Amino acid sequence: MRHIKLLTITLSSFLLQICIVSHAQSITQPGAAEQALVSQFPPQSIDSVERANAALALVPAARQEIARRVAYQRAKCYEDFFTSSCLNDLRDTERVANKAVRRVEVEANALLRRERAAERDRAVAEREQRAAEQRAKSISITGTARNADQSATDEPAAPVAPAE
Repeated sequence: MRHIKLLTITLSSFLLQICIVSHAQSITQPGAAEQALVSQFPPQSIDSVERANAALALVPAARQEIARRVAYQRAKCYEDFFTSSCLNDLRDTERVANKAVRRVEVEANALLRRERAAERDRAVAEREQRAAEQRAKSISITGTARNADQSATDEPAAPVAPAE
């Protein structure tokens, strides 16, 4: 009788360990969209506007997949005996998955922000250059410039009659 109880306890603990290990493996497996995003855009690989836009286009799908997987796993956790432990593991896994997606998103947004700033700087430099060219072409209307223009044409300036 004692052997049967011991065998039952050993068997139940073994089955419980199998459930915990299989549960931990199912939580930690990344989804297809998340895995594609992280593998397609490793760190420091976003180097063009096109790649940044492509990465940002994949981010919502990866986030939805993470949320869907977490919701499914959360429901599975409530079926387990060790619910709190399962939920803690799930939160940790969700945090890691979102961190990977966030890294790609931040890198893409940073590149786009730098490109927009560079474009603004180019536009300002172009406007300043056009303004400088325009200033160089324009004739000054100050008195000394007007008098210099008249002396250059060798025409005497018209005498100004004193006002009475």
